[in-house]
Amino acid sequence: MTTSKWYMVLRRILDNPDFRASKRIRLAIYMLMVILVYAILLSSVLPPKYHLAVGQVSPVTIRSPITTVNTQATEEARQEAMAHVPKQYVQSPAVLEQALQQIDELYNAAISESTDKSLSQAQRIESLQSIAPKGVSMATLQALSTLSSQDVGILQSVSERIVKELLGVPFYSDSLQQASLLVDRQMLNYDLNRVSRLIVQNVVSSVLKPNMIYQKQATEAAREAAAKSVANIMIHQGDVIVAKNGIVTNSVQSELMDVGLYSGHPNFGIVFGFALYVILSVGLLAAYVERRDPRRRLDNLMLLVLLIVFVLVSILIALTKSVVDSGPSAAPFLMPISLGAMLVSVMMDGSLAGVTSFYFSFLVAAAFGFQFEYVLYSFIGSLVGAYSVGRVTSRSTFMRAGFLVSGVNVISVLATHFMQMDNGASFHDLSVHLGLALLNGVLSAVLVMGILPFFETTFGLLTAIRLLELSNPNHPLLRKVLLEAPGTYHHSLIVGNLAEAAAELVGADPLICRVGAYYHDVGKTRRPMFFVENQMTKENPHEKIAPSLSHLIITSHVTDGLVMLQRAGLPKPIQDICATHHGTTILWYFYNKAKEMDKNGTVRVDDFRYPGPKPKTRECAIVMICDAIEAAVRSMARPTPNRVEGVIRKIIKDRLQDGQLDECDLTLQDLDVMVSAFMKTLKGIYHSRIEYPDIDKLRKEVGK
Repeated sequence: MTTSKWYMVLRRILDNPDFRASKRIRLAIYMLMVILVYAILLSSVLPPKYHLAVGQVSPVTIRSPITTVNTQATEEARQEAMAHVPKQYVQSPAVLEQALQQIDELYNAAISESTDKSLSQAQRIESLQSIAPKGVSMATLQALSTLSSQDVGILQSVSERIVKELLGVPFYSDSLQQASLLVDRQMLNYDLNRVSRLIVQNVVSSVLKPNMIYQKQATEAAREAAAKSVANIMIHQGDVIVAKNGIVTNSVQSELMDVGLYSGHPNFGIVFGFALYVILSVGLLAAYVERRDPRRRLDNLMLLVLLIVFVLVSILIALTKSVVDSGPSAAPFLMPISLGAMLVSVMMDGSLAGVTSFYFSFLVAAAFGFQFEYVLYSFIGSLVGAYSVGRVTSRSTFMRAGFLVSGVNVISVLATHFMQMDNGASFHDLSVHLGLALLNGVLSAVLVMGILPFFETTFGLLTAIRLLELSNPNHPLLRKVLLEAPGTYHHSLIVGNLAEAAAELVGADPLICRVGAYYHDVGKTRRPMFFVENQMTKENPHEKIAPSLSHLIITSHVTDGLVMLQRAGLPKPIQDICATHHGTTILWYFYNKAKEMDKNGTVRVDDFRYPGPKPKTRECAIVMICDAIEAAVRSMARPTPNRVEGVIRKIIKDRLQDGQLDECDLTLQDLDVMVSAFMKTLKGIYHSRIEYPDIDKLRKEVGK
């Protein structure tokens, strides 16, 4: 099957009323929107994964996508703080008491034995040894046993004082290693002989023990408090974890794990959360679309176009995010996100484009970590782009819209730059952002102009640009009408003016009405002389043929015109205007003529009706009424305002009574408002003119 045949098949499917109205297809389009947007943007929402070994060279510059705690650096800082906390001790008075008790027991025993003459020297030494502290030497005991009770009392007093001096203050394990030296220093304060010094030094040194008791729980609590006092060391969003060609270290690997960029299992929380995010966004959009006024509700074809626009914007966001991940962080400022809203505004309407601007900025937010500056930038640009192309009069409208978007983008960049309290952006960075913002709007406008013809051709959409192109008098069909049926061409122009004026007052599309009116009678070019506006002489070919044949010729201009429009590829709304501009009205002239010629009474009025169908849209109904009004007013001998208004109201009344307007949504109020529009337009066309004098007669009189 050739490409053209595939295209024709596609167009038949898309133009099928069942396709456009099916609720199942409508639901399927919404579900497909969720699936495609989710699939396209999931990789942009999920942070990229890297598997870099320690010592490996990084192939790219990796920046943190989030702000989080640097676990390794924070832990190292806390360990260092804990190491600086000394061990916790408490001084025990029991150590001093025990030392004094041991000294007193030894010296008291020595005094007691010195007065007991019944004991031998060996027995004294043995008795002293049994109660002496473990560190007292035999030489000390021997010397002590030979001293008198008075001398022992002096040594006891000195020993007690030294012990109190040393153990009355904190005495640690380290001090115990220098016990002898500490005792010697204390003895400098006393006048003792050499033997006495040795006895005191040995006895005191033997009873000295550390009086500072280690408090394990208190030490751990102090260290935990010191660790908690250390603030978290943060990795800020946008910080470079490792530069391109940089060496991967343990700390780099740890930071990659902290920010979720190290390869491993996917983050199922983000996967599930983004699914809910997309479902909620599309669901709210669907609720808005379905609750719109029936006149502005999208059929399935336009809903499919909206789906493609969402897919296009999603691809654009995903591509921009991939560029940002590879290095240039300023790429979002060049992303022509307003493209989507501008397309929706041109192909659908501005209010829907304004709503979709919210959702496009939501998708940008999800892909770029909900950074405020990107969300604000994309939303304002999209909103301005949507409303700046709301009324397209030429392709230059897009460029004006592009410049307007660029200007607003610059203001948005400056606003977010000055609003950031911790803004560390350099003047160079700001200049780059402003330059990209300027290019953004122009790029969006260029892309819209390039993409729009694809939608117009593929889906047969009737955009303002397409309508303006079709209204060009040099279009082959219009030129054919002008050359072969000039009366019909003039009639179509007037019908177009009438229809446009009426449409502006009742909320219909004026441009569709005008262009549809230009093409509604192209079928008359098949047999132009059978239509009174093209008859240059008084001969009427219908006078020579039967009324039934005249009926076939007259009504065939509708089907002939529809075939010509289909072959020329004109959009369906224009075809609908051509097919319905007579509805199922009756050709009363030929019916009356046939009835006068019929002697058997077999003529039926329904045999002289147009094949239809009846108008189903406001635009079709307006062109039908304008076509009848222009023909009726043109045939009037004296078109005074009162008579013209009477004819207009009679035509509208006849169409209502005949049921021609039953299937469209024009109200009686709309019809009444349209009368004033018709009167203003017709007054400018069929106004009264002064009667000019006979020029030849005046010349003869002047010559006389």
